[in-house]
Amino acid sequence: MATILEDLRSGILLADGAMGTMLIAGGAAPHLCLEARNLEQPQAVRTIHDRYVEAGADLIETNTFGANALKLADFSLEHRLAEINAAGVRLARHAARSASRRVYVGASVGPLGKALHPYGTMTEERAVEVYREQCAALAAERPDAFVLETLTGLAEARAAVRAALEAAPNIPRICTLAVLEGGQTQYGEDVGEVLRALIDAGAEAVGLNCALGPAQTYEILAPIAGDFSVPLVASPNAGFPGRLHGRTVYFSSPEYFAEYAGAFAELGINLIGGCCGTTPAHTAAMRQALRGASPGDRRAVHVVSVHDYERPAAPPPLRRGNAFEERLGREFVITAEIEPPRGIDYRAQLAGARMLEEAGADAVNLTDNQRAQLRMSPIALASLLMQHTSLATILHFSCRDRNLLALQSELLGAAALGITAILALTGDPATFGDYPVATGVYDVTSVGLVGILRALNDGKRHGGIEIGPPASFKIGVAVNPLARDIDAELARFRRKVAGGAHFALTQPIYEIAALRRFVSELERAEIAPIPILAGVLPLRSSRSADFLHNEVPGMFVPEAIRERMRRAGENSAREGVRIAREFVEEARTLVGGAYVIPMGRYEAAAEVIVPIAAAR
Repeated sequence: MATILEDLRSGILLADGAMGTMLIAGGAAPHLCLEARNLEQPQAVRTIHDRYVEAGADLIETNTFGANALKLADFSLEHRLAEINAAGVRLARHAARSASRRVYVGASVGPLGKALHPYGTMTEERAVEVYREQCAALAAERPDAFVLETLTGLAEARAAVRAALEAAPNIPRICTLAVLEGGQTQYGEDVGEVLRALIDAGAEAVGLNCALGPAQTYEILAPIAGDFSVPLVASPNAGFPGRLHGRTVYFSSPEYFAEYAGAFAELGINLIGGCCGTTPAHTAAMRQALRGASPGDRRAVHVVSVHDYERPAAPPPLRRGNAFEERLGREFVITAEIEPPRGIDYRAQLAGARMLEEAGADAVNLTDNQRAQLRMSPIALASLLMQHTSLATILHFSCRDRNLLALQSELLGAAALGITAILALTGDPATFGDYPVATGVYDVTSVGLVGILRALNDGKRHGGIEIGPPASFKIGVAVNPLARDIDAELARFRRKVAGGAHFALTQPIYEIAALRRFVSELERAEIAPIPILAGVLPLRSSRSADFLHNEVPGMFVPEAIRERMRRAGENSAREGVRIAREFVEEARTLVGGAYVIPMGRYEAAAEVIVPIAAAR
């Protein structure tokens, strides 16, 4: 009988989807030990395995992702490590044997939850010890493979591979990384280099899982797939997670996953599955898409081109402008977003700001470690841009990374630097970003931050103590016209406006009817009117339109717009600009401005802005 490695080397296997999010959806408390369900509620775990087998999975993974001594110790369960891991393999094996076809069992081994030296105190040798104990417990029940997954960097992944090799050298080792959007680990390591190092360490199949959705997983694997001769793995999340009624939810559909299953197969990927947020429905859709498929010839596929903006020489002297403040609420205002750099070189951002200024923008929005990904301080970048342009600056400001003391300290500094406006944001959870083990602070939410800003504008800090001369921030807030629970969204927005907000920015919108409905909802709710700046994100391609629609929470790109992008073909970027211009032209009579989100494509933003500014 063939082994899992032999099957992977000669074809494609379909892996199952999420276990943890399925257990939580079934009623498990997310703050408790999900792996303990192997002992406490084994039927719940077995049922999920059975559903994945029925959906067509060739490989099902054990419910042992966090069953290492360090994580079990958080629940005082480290003494039951052997039981939990053994039970996990047995439950999966029973489900696999119930199938009328060969179904493999992969022993899931996840990250330790502790940063290794030099980023943390744990040594690689200690990590090997922890992993070896778990792998030995799993190996006692003879799984078909170790699935060492969601690993954060080379040191941790190498420790897991070493441990598996030492504990059970005859059990194949599949090792996958959770990486950032740019194709690096959270420690800045190149994904291709790390995967090659893991093969050298003893991994027999490598790839990516978790962290990203199908589109970005594809974009990272496509250019490097041709560099590898071992089986490759792709098990993405169901897009980016969002929050709905206090729960973490994922929005990518089974149909969308089926499309990418075919794309991964053509790329030469041998093990294709899903991670967080995926369900048996996703597995069934991928099974259908993969029927009769064989792995394509591996070759480098160019997916994304990055334009190298002209980098200016020495900038002009400081000039500060107030066009945004002067026009807000009186004329149609135009702002555009700039993402701070991931390092200290801000020349591309300065070039972009100059282009936007020339196009007619009134202000630039500077994001604040968006999606919990590390970037330069937006306060520093705001100061640098104000020295070299006349643009006003709107500082996006998150409650995630700062306690009450730091929030107010940085806001005082922003006021002293002459930053015009603050967009009050709660902030994406740190677990979704570069450093999942980082602590989210959240002393206040965006509503509380609005109150702090209003107090600073009154010359007082939180608690009512006088600070001397007051700040003069324009206070901005976010609102989502496409929220699934519009009543809850309006209730939050009402609190923000009542708290002192001066203007609001929306998520990107592509349907003017949706904006009209939202404006009507605001009137129906009798919320005090403040200028609304409609979010406008020029689409780059048909693929980007599908990605935004399927993977990004709160985004909706109508089918008619996606069809226009598909028909545009090679001219899709130009069509994206045309769509944005058409939307803004119709939105002018409904809202107080446009908030253009170029995602680094400043030329596209400028093309959208020029006719708006000329019409004022």
